[in-house]
Amino acid sequence: MHSLSDSLRFMKTRGFNTARFYECRNKTQLLSAFDKLDKPVVLKIDSKKYSHKSEVKGVVLDVNDRKTAVKEFERLMLLGESVVIQEQQKGTELIFGIICDNSFGRLIMLGIGGIFVELLDDVSFRACPINSEDAGEMIEELKAKKLIKGFRNNPGISKALIKKLLVRLSKFAEKSNVKTLDLNPVIFDKNNYYVVDARMENF
Repeated sequence: MHSLSDSLRFMKTRGFNTARFYECRNKTQLLSAFDKLDKPVVLKIDSKKYSHKSEVKGVVLDVNDRKTAVKEFERLMLLGESVVIQEQQKGTELIFGIICDNSFGRLIMLGIGGIFVELLDDVSFRACPINSEDAGEMIEELKAKKLIKGFRNNPGISKALIKKLLVRLSKFAEKSNVKTLDLNPVIFDKNNYYVVDARMENF
Protein backbone atom coordinates (compact mmCIF):
# COMPACT_ATOMS: atom_id res chain seq x y z
CA MET A 1 0.00 0.00 0.00
CA HIS A 2 1.36 3.42 -0.97
CA SER A 3 1.38 6.40 1.39
CA LEU A 4 -1.09 9.26 1.03
CA SER A 5 1.48 11.63 -0.45
CA ASP A 6 2.72 9.03 -2.96
CA SER A 7 -0.85 8.19 -3.99
CA LEU A 8 -1.79 11.85 -4.43
CA ARG A 9 1.34 12.53 -6.47
CA PHE A 10 0.57 9.51 -8.64
CA MET A 11 -2.94 10.80 -9.39
CA LYS A 12 -1.70 14.34 -10.02
CA THR A 13 0.98 13.26 -12.50
CA ARG A 14 -1.67 11.37 -14.45
CA GLY A 15 -3.80 14.46 -14.85
CA PHE A 16 -6.40 13.99 -12.14
CA ASN A 17 -7.37 17.07 -10.12
CA THR A 18 -5.96 17.03 -6.60
CA ALA A 19 -6.34 19.69 -3.95
CA ARG A 20 -3.02 21.56 -3.66
CA PHE A 21 -0.81 19.80 -1.14
CA TYR A 22 2.73 19.37 0.17
CA GLU A 23 4.42 16.55 2.05
CA CYS A 24 6.28 17.86 5.10
CA ARG A 25 8.91 16.14 7.25
CA ASN A 26 10.06 19.09 9.35
CA LYS A 27 8.79 22.42 10.66
CA THR A 28 10.62 24.45 8.02
CA GLN A 29 8.90 22.55 5.21
CA LEU A 30 5.56 22.89 6.99
CA LEU A 31 5.73 26.67 7.40
CA SER A 32 6.92 27.15 3.82
CA ALA A 33 3.98 25.09 2.55
CA PHE A 34 1.52 26.80 4.91
CA ASP A 35 2.45 30.22 3.54
CA LYS A 36 1.91 29.07 -0.07
CA LEU A 37 -1.53 27.53 0.39
CA ASP A 38 -4.94 29.17 0.58
CA LYS A 39 -6.52 28.99 4.03
CA PRO A 40 -7.94 27.13 5.76
CA VAL A 41 -5.73 24.10 5.35
CA VAL A 42 -5.98 20.47 6.44
CA LEU A 43 -3.17 18.51 8.09
CA LYS A 44 -3.13 14.73 7.65
CA ILE A 45 -0.92 11.97 8.95
CA ASP A 46 1.04 10.40 6.09
CA SER A 47 1.70 6.80 7.05
CA LYS A 48 1.11 3.36 5.56
CA LYS A 49 0.21 2.06 9.03
CA TYR A 50 -3.24 3.64 9.25
CA SER A 51 -6.08 2.85 6.84
CA HIS A 52 -8.49 5.18 8.64
CA LYS A 53 -6.71 8.37 9.66
CA SER A 54 -9.70 9.82 11.52
CA GLU A 55 -9.68 6.92 14.00
CA VAL A 56 -6.29 8.03 15.35
CA LYS A 57 -7.16 11.74 15.12
CA GLY A 58 -4.90 11.90 12.11
CA VAL A 59 -6.85 14.62 10.27
CA VAL A 60 -7.00 18.24 11.44
CA LEU A 61 -9.44 20.58 9.67
CA ASP A 62 -9.83 24.36 9.59
CA VAL A 63 -6.22 25.32 10.34
CA ASN A 64 -5.86 29.06 9.74
CA ASP A 65 -2.72 30.13 11.61
CA ARG A 66 0.92 29.10 11.82
CA LYS A 67 0.85 28.40 15.56
CA THR A 68 -1.94 25.83 15.23
CA ALA A 69 -0.28 24.33 12.16
CA VAL A 70 3.00 23.77 14.04
CA LYS A 71 1.26 22.37 17.13
CA GLU A 72 -0.76 19.84 15.14
CA PHE A 73 2.19 18.99 12.89
CA GLU A 74 4.31 18.06 15.90
CA ARG A 75 1.51 15.86 17.27
CA LEU A 76 0.95 14.11 13.94
CA MET A 77 4.67 13.47 13.46
CA LEU A 78 4.55 11.28 16.58
CA LEU A 79 2.22 8.95 14.66
CA GLY A 80 3.78 8.83 11.21
CA GLU A 81 6.74 9.48 8.96
CA SER A 82 5.48 12.75 7.46
CA VAL A 83 2.46 15.05 7.28
CA VAL A 84 0.44 16.19 4.28
CA ILE A 85 -0.75 19.80 4.37
CA GLN A 86 -3.52 20.54 1.91
CA GLU A 87 -5.92 23.28 0.90
CA GLN A 88 -9.31 22.55 2.46
CA GLN A 89 -12.14 22.07 -0.03
CA LYS A 90 -15.89 22.39 0.49
CA GLY A 91 -18.54 20.52 -1.43
CA THR A 92 -20.21 17.14 -1.87
CA GLU A 93 -18.07 14.15 -0.92
CA LEU A 94 -18.09 11.05 -3.13
CA ILE A 95 -15.95 7.92 -3.18
CA PHE A 96 -14.44 6.48 -6.34
CA GLY A 97 -12.53 3.25 -6.51
CA ILE A 98 -10.92 0.51 -8.55
CA ILE A 99 -10.85 -3.07 -7.28
CA CYS A 100 -9.85 -6.39 -8.81
CA ASP A 101 -12.32 -9.24 -8.41
CA ASN A 102 -11.43 -12.87 -9.11
CA SER A 103 -14.72 -13.45 -10.95
CA PHE A 104 -15.42 -10.12 -12.67
CA GLY A 105 -11.97 -8.64 -13.20
CA ARG A 106 -11.47 -4.92 -12.68
CA LEU A 107 -14.42 -3.05 -11.22
CA ILE A 108 -15.17 0.65 -10.92
CA MET A 109 -16.91 1.86 -7.76
CA LEU A 110 -18.93 5.02 -7.06
CA GLY A 111 -20.54 5.92 -3.76
CA ILE A 112 -21.40 8.54 -1.20
CA GLY A 113 -18.07 9.36 0.42
CA GLY A 114 -16.57 10.75 3.58
CA ILE A 115 -16.16 9.18 7.00
CA PHE A 116 -19.57 7.45 6.91
CA VAL A 117 -18.99 5.48 3.71
CA GLU A 118 -18.83 2.12 5.51
CA LEU A 119 -21.86 2.92 7.65
CA LEU A 120 -24.05 4.06 4.75
CA ASP A 121 -22.80 1.37 2.33
CA ASP A 122 -24.26 3.35 -0.58
CA VAL A 123 -22.15 2.26 -3.54
CA SER A 124 -22.50 1.05 -7.12
CA PHE A 125 -20.14 -1.16 -9.16
CA ARG A 126 -19.53 -1.86 -12.85
CA ALA A 127 -17.02 -4.07 -14.63
CA CYS A 128 -14.48 -2.24 -16.79
CA PRO A 129 -14.63 -0.86 -19.37
CA ILE A 130 -17.59 1.48 -18.85
CA ASN A 131 -19.07 4.22 -21.02
CA SER A 132 -20.99 7.38 -20.18
CA GLU A 133 -24.32 5.52 -20.14
CA ASP A 134 -22.98 2.98 -17.64
CA ALA A 135 -21.68 5.83 -15.48
CA GLY A 136 -25.11 7.48 -15.51
CA GLU A 137 -26.72 4.24 -14.35
CA MET A 138 -24.26 4.03 -11.47
CA ILE A 139 -25.30 7.49 -10.29
CA GLU A 140 -29.00 6.56 -10.46
CA GLU A 141 -28.39 3.42 -8.36
CA LEU A 142 -27.19 5.43 -5.35
CA LYS A 143 -29.77 5.70 -2.58
CA ALA A 144 -28.51 9.19 -1.70
CA LYS A 145 -28.47 10.47 -5.28
CA LYS A 146 -30.41 13.53 -4.06
CA LEU A 147 -27.09 14.82 -2.75
CA ILE A 148 -25.86 14.86 -6.33
CA LYS A 149 -29.00 16.40 -7.79
CA GLY A 150 -29.26 19.02 -5.04
CA PHE A 151 -30.86 18.79 -1.61
CA ARG A 152 -31.84 21.58 0.80
CA ASN A 153 -28.82 23.92 1.04
CA ASN A 154 -26.74 21.67 -1.20
CA PRO A 155 -26.90 23.08 -4.76
CA GLY A 156 -26.00 19.76 -6.38
CA ILE A 157 -23.13 18.90 -8.68
CA SER A 158 -22.65 18.15 -12.34
CA LYS A 159 -23.63 14.59 -13.28
CA ALA A 160 -21.63 15.08 -16.48
CA LEU A 161 -18.50 15.73 -14.41
CA ILE A 162 -19.05 12.57 -12.35
CA LYS A 163 -19.62 10.49 -15.47
CA LYS A 164 -16.51 11.90 -17.11
CA LEU A 165 -14.39 11.00 -14.08
CA LEU A 166 -15.85 7.47 -13.90
CA VAL A 167 -15.13 6.79 -17.58
CA ARG A 168 -11.63 8.20 -17.22
CA LEU A 169 -10.92 6.00 -14.20
CA SER A 170 -12.19 2.99 -16.14
CA LYS A 171 -9.71 3.67 -18.96
CA PHE A 172 -6.98 4.29 -16.40
CA ALA A 173 -7.74 0.97 -14.66
CA GLU A 174 -7.32 -1.00 -17.87
CA LYS A 175 -3.92 0.52 -18.69
CA SER A 176 -2.33 0.63 -15.22
CA ASN A 177 -0.92 -1.96 -12.85
CA VAL A 178 -3.06 -0.67 -9.97
CA LYS A 179 -4.62 -3.47 -7.91
CA THR A 180 -6.80 -1.26 -5.73
CA LEU A 181 -7.46 2.47 -5.71
CA ASP A 182 -9.58 4.20 -3.08
CA LEU A 183 -10.30 7.90 -3.62
CA ASN A 184 -12.26 8.96 -0.56
CA PRO A 185 -13.31 11.59 -0.60
CA VAL A 186 -13.36 13.27 -3.94
CA ILE A 187 -14.95 16.65 -3.23
CA PHE A 188 -17.16 18.23 -5.88
CA ASP A 189 -18.21 21.84 -6.08
CA LYS A 190 -20.50 23.09 -8.82
CA ASN A 191 -17.85 23.15 -11.55
CA ASN A 192 -14.93 20.96 -10.51
CA TYR A 193 -13.68 18.05 -8.44
CA TYR A 194 -10.72 17.61 -6.10
CA VAL A 195 -9.13 14.34 -5.02
CA VAL A 196 -8.25 15.02 -1.38
CA ASP A 197 -7.47 11.52 -0.13
CA ALA A 198 -6.15 8.44 -1.90
CA ARG A 199 -5.00 4.93 -1.08
CA MET A 200 -3.40 2.80 -3.76
CA GLU A 201 -1.90 -0.67 -4.07
CA ASN A 202 -0.10 -2.10 -7.10
CA PHE A 203 0.16 -5.71 -8.22
